[in-house]
Amino acid sequence: MPKYDCEVKNAKGEILKTQLTADSLQKLSAALSDKGFYLIKATEVKAGGGFNFGFGGSVSQKELMVFTVQLSTLVGSSIPLVEAVEIMGDQADNPFFKDVIDKIGKDLRGGISFSAGCRKFPKVFSNIFCNMIEAGEAGGMLDKVLARLALFAEADSKMRGKIKGALTMPVVQLVLAVGCVIFLLVKIFPNFTKMFKKMKAELPALTKTMIFLSDTLIENYIICLGVVVGTIVGIYALFQTEIGETMINHFMVRAPVVGTLTKKIAVGRFCRTFCSLLAAGVPILNALKITGSVMGNKLFERLIEEMATGVQGGKRLAATIKGSYLFPTMVQKMIEVGENSGNLEIMLEKAADFFDQEVAEALDGLTSALTPILTVFMGIMIGGIALSVFMPLFSIVQQMK
Repeated sequence: MPKYDCEVKNAKGEILKTQLTADSLQKLSAALSDKGFYLIKATEVKAGGGFNFGFGGSVSQKELMVFTVQLSTLVGSSIPLVEAVEIMGDQADNPFFKDVIDKIGKDLRGGISFSAGCRKFPKVFSNIFCNMIEAGEAGGMLDKVLARLALFAEADSKMRGKIKGALTMPVVQLVLAVGCVIFLLVKIFPNFTKMFKKMKAELPALTKTMIFLSDTLIENYIICLGVVVGTIVGIYALFQTEIGETMINHFMVRAPVVGTLTKKIAVGRFCRTFCSLLAAGVPILNALKITGSVMGNKLFERLIEEMATGVQGGKRLAATIKGSYLFPTMVQKMIEVGENSGNLEIMLEKAADFFDQEVAEALDGLTSALTPILTVFMGIMIGGIALSVFMPLFSIVQQMK
């Protein structure tokens, strides 16, 4: 079935881009019209015709969170699951997501389980989502599992937002600082360089250094740009390899300040994910394997694999992480107490809440510390350029007197 890159307009008048499949353009237009969308433009995607960077046919984390929360509310209000899914499909703004939900609704009408329907779309519904739904269906507590999923999605989205928000301002400041320095060296400083050469002034070391940097940027800008782009691409390529990712993870975990924050984020994610899966009725071994697969950190993934192996061999969960530098002693003790008292899920949830709060405070502190540091850095760089200009000017004025 052909694929089409589409531009569509929804009922709100918003223009959306997505990728859809249909037998023909006519059927695609008719299907979109039936769902309340107007097809503006559609281009058939040729097989092997290029790279797909994922801009079309995707569902954002926020859209998935809203879907989970609203579906949980509908099912919790005693609305049958199939009707709740169809309602969610009717009100979806993303045509790709709407198509996915509609197909799941049809599967439910045809007798296929919700989890099986979701598993048909692995790029939309994560392994965590599908396994929790499957466990909820098997245990006859789908409404409770959806409520738990909604809480998990909200907490995860909130944490991602905090991390993104904390990093945005320092990155913007750093880019502005570097951009400002490059502009001064390339556009402003050369004017003074010409003047100094005409007057044959004796230049201090700082001014000579700035002239060298300015000339290098102007005369070899292609090489400089190539070095910057090559470095970025090289780091990205390194991160795509298992060895490179492990090296970066090691650095991030052991680096001063950042290392503590990295571990807190990872431990909080482990506790939240593992707790949610256990509460949904997922067996402990499966829960560990799924949790390890979503950690995004090779060191934690390997440790969790070792934990699963230990548990499978008859060890208690707390014993499998005893002495690990990745898990704080407090978490080790909380897991041990939870196992002994039969309240492991409760202890994990408390640990997750604690570390979420710790991460939020650490991010606020890091942002507060980075802002003045970057401001001082920017001041030193611009001040250095200004000083390199004024020092020879003062010398010239003294000679003229």
